[in-house]
Amino acid sequence: MPKQNKNDSLKKYSVDVLIQKCYSDINPKIYCNEMFSRKLSDAEKTKCYNIFALKYCFEVINDHEKTIQYLNLSNVYAKKTGNVTFERANLNIIAIIYALENKHEDALKFLEKRNKLKSLEKTDELQELLSGGDDEIIYALLGYFGRSVKGYLDATKKIDDYLATHDEISAEKKYQLIFYKCLKYKNIFLNYSYEKKLDSAGIYLNKIKTSSLLPKDKVDIISSNEANYLILSGRLDEAIQKAKKDKNDYKNDKARVFYNLYYLARAYQLKGNYKESSKYCEQGLNNIFVNIDFINIELELYRIAMENADKSGDNSNYLKYSKLYQEKSKKINYNSKADFIAKLYNLDQIQPLKYELNNSKHFMTYLWLIILFLSLFTAYLINRFFTLRKYKKRFIEINARLEKKEKEVALSPKKAEEVIKTDNNILSLKKENEILDKLNKFEKKQQFLSSTLSLSSLASSMNVNYNYLTLTIKKYKKNNFNGYINQLRIDYIILKLKQNPEYLNYKISYLAEECGFSSHTVFTRIFIEKTGIPPSKFIEYVKKENTKVNI
Repeated sequence: MPKQNKNDSLKKYSVDVLIQKCYSDINPKIYCNEMFSRKLSDAEKTKCYNIFALKYCFEVINDHEKTIQYLNLSNVYAKKTGNVTFERANLNIIAIIYALENKHEDALKFLEKRNKLKSLEKTDELQELLSGGDDEIIYALLGYFGRSVKGYLDATKKIDDYLATHDEISAEKKYQLIFYKCLKYKNIFLNYSYEKKLDSAGIYLNKIKTSSLLPKDKVDIISSNEANYLILSGRLDEAIQKAKKDKNDYKNDKARVFYNLYYLARAYQLKGNYKESSKYCEQGLNNIFVNIDFINIELELYRIAMENADKSGDNSNYLKYSKLYQEKSKKINYNSKADFIAKLYNLDQIQPLKYELNNSKHFMTYLWLIILFLSLFTAYLINRFFTLRKYKKRFIEINARLEKKEKEVALSPKKAEEVIKTDNNILSLKKENEILDKLNKFEKKQQFLSSTLSLSSLASSMNVNYNYLTLTIKKYKKNNFNGYINQLRIDYIILKLKQNPEYLNYKISYLAEECGFSSHTVFTRIFIEKTGIPPSKFIEYVKKENTKVNI
């Protein structure tokens, strides 16, 4: 008896039913394949290419390139049929994907294309209110948090104005408006959290949790990021308790479980419990779910796992997760976000900003504001004095370090050899010597000035194993790859500033480009990180030092 074809049973379903099944099934590809085997109308092709892009390419295999390819195909047929709603929705997802990849210009370009079609889309007043602020997710993903908050606040105000002037609306419509307003509150809460304005974030979290018209299960869904807020507030035990409860209460919600595993990994790491943190990293990476957020949870789990291994002295897992992190990070240009997120979770740096209410503006309010201003100004002057003193001290230390470094250059090969002979390592002594020799030549040739340099390209040019190079840099340069390269670049530009007076007159942006940094902002941040002094202040000290010598 011939074997029955598993797809035979799908023939009885209409295209619309197949689309519905794509939404409900964990692997929609068999339904998509069945749809594409049919003779489809242009309207059906619009839907089918859209569903294949979102439910399979984006959610299942997370292939951004294929997702965009099929969304563009969907739009070909959306234009043919005049379906502006689908066309705008597809452009919006493309903009989101580019934002997730940190491609600012592309994301904003497709957002602009989407908005140009707005006048052609037929929507009623209610739909306008519900979708208000939709653009702001793009700005939030790109890190324009202030712009995003403003848009969501405008959208919630329009809903409030509508509710205040339409007493006759049905209970169902009122509930819908309140629900969507709370969704916008959630996005305001997230944006304030990323800005470290925790008091303001707390106010909007409270607005969600105290909404009288929404049932508890809906409130819980909307406030699902509360554990993250608790982590940022330094309330790690509460965050762990909340994340564990959410993970158990909503175990069938894959996205929510994925987020809570991340929160647990992060909270335990901040508590210094690296073993427990690693456990939740592993669970999270075994339950990866696509997330549309400023933070890429999958990448952050790799980073946390890598840091845990480093702190625990587990070289094997350090190499494993650092390689996975580097590979994924390069695909979506994640480095700038990674630096931001690392600082975001540095609890010592978090200083919540007070939320300013716009009412009760009476005499005492102004009086307290004046007192506060005078106090802050006094504190600023005191801080300025000690900051300048600290800068001067760091400037002297940098000079001393560089002089010592120059004296040790001739001795460095011998020292390296001595270290190798007294240290046990998984690499052979010969291989370590070989890599160190190549690194010395790399430094002398100043190849670290290339802005396109990466760990993989350096390993390839040296013809050495990627993992061996990582271990050698970590062991002998006492740093990871990025830290090692950044230090070389900063030392290079410091010497240029001290030895070539013309460099003192160059713009900071030129200095950044000269030593291989991608932007003025990145250069300034790394310069301060490595020296403790802003580049402008360092230049000022060098000029003063040169003046004294000339006199």
